[in-house]
Amino acid sequence: CDIDEREQYRRYFRDHLEYDILMQDYPYDKELLEDILELIVDTVCSKRETIRICGDNKPINVVKSAFMKLNEMHIAYVISCFRENSTEVRNIKQYLLAALYNAPLTMNGYYTALVNHDMATGKI
Repeated sequence: CDIDEREQYRRYFRDHLEYDILMQDYPYDKELLEDILELIVDTVCSKRETIRICGDNKPINVVKSAFMKLNEMHIAYVISCFRENSTEVRNIKQYLLAALYNAPLTMNGYYTALVNHDMATGKI
């Protein structure tokens, strides 16, 4: 991507992900949100043929398509998972790439399991 195209993607994702609302909802995670936005833009602007995610080389068009479909709920989910992670993350970029790429596939199952757990333990 050239500078203009990069800025167009940045604007697209700021709007599409409701970035300003996320910044209000997660005031203590502003730097993480900025990093996520830049990682998404870097990824969709990559000139590489493949992007390594979870140990697999995925075609850039597949990754770009997945990232273009992300929404604010996916970003909130990634932040939530990131907060709850207690294991050492050695490569934060790879961790976030995997979390973003997998968010649409795992988010609903995660929240269903969480509700089931809370119901079983009497929290709700």
